[in-house]
Amino acid sequence: MKAALPIIFAIISFLPLSAQKSLAGLNGLWEGTITEGGIYSNQGHRFQLYLEVNEKYIKGRSYIHISADSIVQMQLRGQRYQDNSIYLEEVDPTWTQEEEAAIEQGASPQQFSRKYQFIYKRSIWDPSLEGYWQEVTPAPFNFKRERGRIFLEKKSTKA
Repeated sequence: MKAALPIIFAIISFLPLSAQKSLAGLNGLWEGTITEGGIYSNQGHRFQLYLEVNEKYIKGRSYIHISADSIVQMQLRGQRYQDNSIYLEEVDPTWTQEEEAAIEQGASPQQFSRKYQFIYKRSIWDPSLEGYWQEVTPAPFNFKRERGRIFLEKKSTKA
């Protein structure tokens, strides 16, 4: 038993390093498509996502290229879960703490905003993020609520 203890401690000491390496794969620029007009639509726009990962929490920016001279950009925050799913939401840096608290309690932001759900597919050659987005609205079951799909590939590891 005494001989096994150093081996067990060695294995335990390497576990946090492997977890951080898997998170580091999310850092950087992702590019692809965001669809509009429902989850079965093929109509979409060029979409870029820049992520910075700190343990399980994520922050970043999204860029939706509507046209050559119209780009919608938003700040994002969220987290990654152990099953490699990711939740992100758009945040407005001009919101006060009171507005932020009200939104967390279920109040709708005054502007159009989105929530994102992704699955992170780790790969040496072609990692990807695939998922859905939905409009944040006080009436989530309203048939006019916007939603769509997102398909992204890793473009840069610089964070």
